[in-house]
Amino acid sequence: MNIDYIWLVVAFAITAVVGVVLHRWQRPVLPRLYVWITLAGTLFATYYILNVFFGTGRTGWP
Repeated sequence: MNIDYIWLVVAFAITAVVGVVLHRWQRPVLPRLYVWITLAGTLFATYYILNVFFGTGRTGWP
């Protein structure tokens, strides 16, 4: 599996923004586990989308 580190850093930045938004403005407050699961999913999905659209598109995943 090839990782494009530039898109991974961009995905981390977008995930951090989503995390800040969830932390500050969520009502009702979600359990911490749900927030962590959401952030992990956001990181995975954002990286995959950025890599397919702008990167090599070859992640080794089917």
